[in-house]
Amino acid sequence: MKYLNLLKKLPLFFNLSDDEILFILKFFNFSEENFDKNNLIFQAGNPITKIGIIISGELNIIKEDFWGNRNILGKFKSGEIFGEVFALSKGNTPNISVEASQNCKILFLDLKDFLINNPKNPFEIYKFLNNVFQISLKKNILLTQKIEHITKKSLKEKIISFLSAEALKNKSNSFDIKYDRQELADYLSVDRSALSRELSTLKKQKILDYNKNHFTLFK
Repeated sequence: MKYLNLLKKLPLFFNLSDDEILFILKFFNFSEENFDKNNLIFQAGNPITKIGIIISGELNIIKEDFWGNRNILGKFKSGEIFGEVFALSKGNTPNISVEASQNCKILFLDLKDFLINNPKNPFEIYKFLNNVFQISLKKNILLTQKIEHITKKSLKEKIISFLSAEALKNKSNSFDIKYDRQELADYLSVDRSALSRELSTLKKQKILDYNKNHFTLFK
C-alpha cells in the first residue's frame, strides 16, 4: 500500500501495526479521490458515510446560512481526518459542507454498512475506533475555543482572543496562522474589510505586527 509509511505516523493509526492498518483499510473498503481547489468534498444536506484522510492539500469545514454567508468551522491539512462524527452517527444529515481550499488527495474509509456495536467486529477495529474518538475529542475542544472567540463583544476582542490562543498553542509570541484574511474573517464571523481595518489599527497601536499570515504579539 503506497501510503502505508504516511498512515502509520498518523494519530488515527496510533498503536496499530502495519498489518492491522492494512486490515482496517480493506475492512472499510478504502478508496482514493482527488479534488480541485474550491470543489466540494461533502455537501450540506447529503449524508456523510465516509471518514476522509487528507493525503495532501488542505480543506475547510464550512457552514452557510440561508443567504449564503460563510462561516469556517475549521481548517484541516495533510495527515488530518474529517467526517468521522457523521460517518459514525448513522441517520444524521449534516448542515455543513467540506470544501477543498487547495488541490486535495483524500483517502476515504467507507462506514456506510458498519455497525459500531456489532459484537463480531474484529479487535483491530476497536483499537482504530478508540483513536477516532480521541481525535474527535480534541476537535470538540477546538470548537469550544472558537465559540469563545466569536462570542466576544467587539471585533478587537475577537481578534485578540484568537491570536492569544494561537500564541499559547505555539508557545511563542511570533507564529503563523493557518487562515488567510478571508478565511480568518469567515472563521471569526466578521466582515473581511472590517477585520483588515482593525488589524491595521492594532498594528499602529503596537499591540501586534503581521505580514500575511505571520503574527507577532507585543506586551
